[in-house]
Amino acid sequence: MENQCPTLSDIVANDQFIRDLTVRYVLLSAIAVVAGNSLAAADPPRETAAEIDRLFQAAWDREEVTPAGAAGDAEYFRRLYLDLAGRIPAVSEVRDFLADESTDKRSRVVDRLIDSPAFVRHFTTALRNAFIPQANSQPQFRALIPGFEAWLWQHISEGRPYDQIVRDIITTELNASAGPALLSTTSPDAFFVVRELKPENLASGTARAFLGVRLDCAQCHDHPFDRWSQEQFWNMAAFYAGFTRPADEDADNPAMMQNLTEKTDVRSISIPGTQDVVPAVFLTGLEPEWSDDSRTPRQMLADWVVDPRNPYFAKMAVNRLWAQFFGQGIVDPVDDFSENNPASHPQVLGLLAQEFVSSGFDVTHIVKVITATDVYQLSGLQTHVSQKESSHFARATLRGLTPEQFFDSVAEAVGYYQPYRSDNPFVVDMNSPRARFLDLFRNNVESPLERETTILQALAMMNGNFIDNATSVDDSQTLRAIAEFPAMSNEQKLETLFLSALSRRPSADEQRRFGEYLSSGGAAANANAALADVFWALLNSSEFMLNH
Repeated sequence: MENQCPTLSDIVANDQFIRDLTVRYVLLSAIAVVAGNSLAAADPPRETAAEIDRLFQAAWDREEVTPAGAAGDAEYFRRLYLDLAGRIPAVSEVRDFLADESTDKRSRVVDRLIDSPAFVRHFTTALRNAFIPQANSQPQFRALIPGFEAWLWQHISEGRPYDQIVRDIITTELNASAGPALLSTTSPDAFFVVRELKPENLASGTARAFLGVRLDCAQCHDHPFDRWSQEQFWNMAAFYAGFTRPADEDADNPAMMQNLTEKTDVRSISIPGTQDVVPAVFLTGLEPEWSDDSRTPRQMLADWVVDPRNPYFAKMAVNRLWAQFFGQGIVDPVDDFSENNPASHPQVLGLLAQEFVSSGFDVTHIVKVITATDVYQLSGLQTHVSQKESSHFARATLRGLTPEQFFDSVAEAVGYYQPYRSDNPFVVDMNSPRARFLDLFRNNVESPLERETTILQALAMMNGNFIDNATSVDDSQTLRAIAEFPAMSNEQKLETLFLSALSRRPSADEQRRFGEYLSSGGAAANANAALADVFWALLNSSEFMLNH
């Protein structure tokens, strides 16, 4: 029997076929339009954000708290850039945002920043500080930062989910033969090196960094204020008990890994000072199933840590993200989940954790949720006494910039060019302005709300070489561009200086007072020197040094 495929003429001649085809096409088109509109209308981050706002409003009503008003565009925009890009916005970016009258401009700028290299760099720094804080506080480990950051940069830029990043850190195949070459290797090995490859340090570090549980006090005795026992501490340490290295090796030397050995069949550990030997057991009391001999203790631990059913992992991650945007966590300190330190808003924390798991541990999804909340978009101006308690999150709490935010914002304001990454990320020029600045402004205060400027830091801002050059018409790209622009009035020059440093336009009073100073030429009776004076004053203002 021959194939009777209809020809084009047959189809055209068949009126019923054409009518049927037309009806089906119209129906399919209608379905596609409806589906498209539904997808466009659906905004999962905004829906979750609305539920978070509802929970906060209910809490404020119970506590008789009056929240602050909404932040204006300039305040919101500067804060958002610091939180997502790690720097203040450029003048052109501020102008464009303030001129944009669309209703969705805030969500669009969030999407744009998340897709930028600045977001990758900023979140690389944030995670590095969280995972290997010893690299900041202990100089002997600072050389490990570039390799660890390069590894994080790669994972974040590729969009790896958070659980995979943590799993890869815990289970990394340590390069035991690297020796000094470890300092120029893209790897997470620094997580182990800064903890000296000691099971007890790795146990407390894993619990604190990834679970928000402080086990340190239970190392030598049962925790006096929490439920953790000494045995539970060493149960956790047993997952890392396979590491061995020469006893006389220098533990502070990052190259110590060249003599490292790891026995993957070790599943127990002796408690120092006792005759007790305890097995590897998870903090929840669950014992690993060792039936599959191909899985190492560290792999078993990683599986449990990142399991969606783990009661700590997702909550710790979203709590840290919340703290990054608000200055403190819903559980504060962020790494102290305990019975004696309850969450201020447990329902919000639970909702965020659930959303994090449902998204596949997508950090950017939680960022979109948090930044879409009305809570995040509140003004920092206190308008009612009930807003004073920071745990109410009834206003945006002012906080000092991190050293990285501080320098990168100064660099943006003055026009100092620095690439997002150098050609060789492992070569760090410790004499560069950025390296010297970060070293001087390094701050080990646990809470960003308690960060204060020291006398040396204030002197560096007032008369240090970098700021001195940055506020010179001859050396500052920003100042030179403003001073040499022929069509700019003094009023326009002043506005540009304010947008450069503070990401806002001057008030009427500031316009009058600073305008008079510029018109007079200032103390030196020189127009350019007056511009430099104003710029210096703005960069040294408390407003510049805070996120506002």
